[in-house]
Parts: sequence; structure tokens; C-alpha cells
Amino acid sequence: MDKSKGTAVHDKKYEKFMTWLHENNFPESKLALANFTNTGRGMMATSDIEAGEVIVSVPRKFLITNDSLTKIYGSKHALGPHQLLALHLVLVSRDKQSWWKPYMDLLPIHFNTMPVKYAKVLVGHLPTALKEQVLQQKENIEQDYLNCIKYLNTRNETMTREEYEWAWLCVNTRCIHMTIMDGTAKGGSIALAPMLDFLNHTSEAKIESGFNVRNQCFEIKTLTPYNKGEQVYINYGPHDNLAILKEYGFVLSQNSYNFVLLDKEVWDLYSEVESKRGYEIKKQILEGAGYAGDYSIKADEISFRLMAALRLLALPGTTEPGFDRRVMDWHDVVMGQTDLISTDNERKALIMLQDICKKVSAQAKNEIEILSRITETHPEAEFHPFALYFLRQIWNESNDIIEQTLVYLSDKLSRL
Repeated sequence: MDKSKGTAVHDKKYEKFMTWLHENNFPESKLALANFTNTGRGMMATSDIEAGEVIVSVPRKFLITNDSLTKIYGSKHALGPHQLLALHLVLVSRDKQSWWKPYMDLLPIHFNTMPVKYAKVLVGHLPTALKEQVLQQKENIEQDYLNCIKYLNTRNETMTREEYEWAWLCVNTRCIHMTIMDGTAKGGSIALAPMLDFLNHTSEAKIESGFNVRNQCFEIKTLTPYNKGEQVYINYGPHDNLAILKEYGFVLSQNSYNFVLLDKEVWDLYSEVESKRGYEIKKQILEGAGYAGDYSIKADEISFRLMAALRLLALPGTTEPGFDRRVMDWHDVVMGQTDLISTDNERKALIMLQDICKKVSAQAKNEIEILSRITETHPEAEFHPFALYFLRQIWNESNDIIEQTLVYLSDKLSRL
């Protein structure tokens, strides 16, 4: 966790925001908005904070929830919580006299470090799995926009795609997930919470959070102590950098949850090695055992699922005598009744993984090389410099994991 000291933010918008909180009896905290060298804006401890202290407490009237918006828009609509919160942000952002204006003025102006906003030249260099997820996210935004337009038509109002995309991403990057506040609350459990949403993420932070029914506030308690001047963090959950980049538009410099997904490579190898019939039979075996897909490697771990798929692939063809017996041996390994099918099978499976890793490593190195020259090869392309920096980091991290796995595989094969 970065322990560097921050520099307090002093600007009119932030001062108006703090005045707004104070005038509306927002509980005092030991936090102040500050700039930090490595993470940009975040919350700084204005005095020492002990483990077990509540670092921020957001009263119910400051929480923008599906329940609170139902009182404004009614319940006779087909909008989900995310759609409704985003629509509300668009409409409130237009109202210069809104009670929420001090909060609205501190929301991000753009989300250009998020892959969903990348220029085409960068989208083309996203890892395959991330690219598919980003395209799905783009479709989700479009569908939510169209649903909101249908609702606005009933009110003779409209909005642009750009307005809604900005609001949708505000909700996506800043919302909290909370337990239902009371028995009468309806709808989803996401909410926007001023002040709390300025806290940055690290996987090292330990917190407890929830709605305190006694004081009607959503509270976050830190289990990690902080010294005056240090950045105070929360923990969004056990996410790898690909997930963090897609959902929040940044990456962590050190992330123990990082992994490389090899689903495409494994299924491609199945197609190369097996006949069409053999492919279908072995895929059905994997599906039946619950081992189809989610094949990953980490810096210090090869997933059991991945090895299960490769051990099955390493079994002799489905038409050869004794295949059913060998599948039973495979099931014994999957069920943990034995460690290996055979030394020969294990060697073949490890060699297959070694070949996959070599191909993926070559791809990663190629992507790193292309991205290092992309401003020269595409001088006309416009993208945020951090977008390129984060994307290069993603590929470097993937290659590091693959290289460590190759060292492990080489050592393991030499001992078989």
C-alpha cells in the first residue's frame, strides 16, 4: 500500500462541496480530498486514524438509491436500478439550482481511461477476453440508453447518448453495493454516496461497511490504521487488473489477483488435436464434470481446471480401446482420489501447456512492441496517455505471469 503523503486540494468546487456537507449536517470525518503522485485524487487522513474507526458516515438523505428515486419517478416504469440512477444524474446535471449541484460539480468530466471509451486503435489491442467484455459493456450502455429514452418519451423529454454514457459510467465506477436499509426498501442495492465515492481502491485495504439502522447512515470502518497525510483506501473486492480496468478505468501497480485466461488457446488446441467427434466427446466429459472453461494461470499457480482439461486432452483418442477406462482414471484425479493418471499423461499435459504459454508469450511480446510504437505508427489517433500506459501494463503483467509459468513448467518436466 502506497504510504506517500498527499497534497490537499484547494479549489472553489471542493470548498463549496464541503460547505454543502457542513450546512446539511453531514458527519465530520478525518478525510480531505488530496492529490497523490501515483493515484491522482483520493482521500487523505487529516489526522491519525486508528484501526476500527469509522472513516466516513453517509446519512440516508445523501444516498441516491433506487428507493429514494422511486419517490421521485414512481414505480410504474421498467427501468432497473442502474438505468434509473444514470437517468437521474443526467436530469440533475441539467438543473443548475439542484440541491445536489455541489456534488455533481465534483463528478468526473470524462472516462477516457476506461476501455469502453478507447479509440479503435487501442481496442484492437485489448486481450481477447477483455475485448469481448468491453463490447458487451458497450451494448449494455446502448440498451440501457434506449430503455431510458422510452421512459423519457412518456414525459416529452429526451437526452443524448453522450449524456447518458457519462452518467452510466459515473454510476458504474462510483456506486456502492449495500444491504437493504429497511424492510420497505424496494429494488436494487446500489447507491451513490457523496464523499465515500472519492476513496480509492487497493486490495490491501481491510474494511467493514454497511447501513447502520440506529443512526440511519451508511458507514465504512477501516481495519487498517493510517497516519496523518497518508491516503485512505477502501477495497472494491478481489479483482484482477483486467476487471479493474474495465469497470473503473485504472490498474494497480501490484495486484496479487492478476491471472491469464487461456480458454481460447485450450479450445483451439482441442480443435487441432482431436477429430470433430473426439472434440465433442471430450467437451461433453468436461461439461458433465463441471470443468468446461475458466482455464487460468497465476504467477504462482496453474489452475486445477486447466490441468484437468489438458490431462483429458492428453488421453489417447476416443476411438481407441480402453478409452472409457482411462476416462475413469481421469475422473479419479478430478475427484482427488489420486494425483496422476500416469507419468506419461502428466508429461503430455505439461508439454501442451508449455506450448500454449510460448504462443501466448510471443503474442504478449508482440503487443508490447506494437503499443510501444503506436504514437509513431498512428499519429492521428487520439487517446488518453494513461489508457495506453494501462494497456501496456496489462500486457507486461500477462507476459510476466506466462514467463514465470514457463520456468515452473521447465523445472517440473525435468523432474518427471
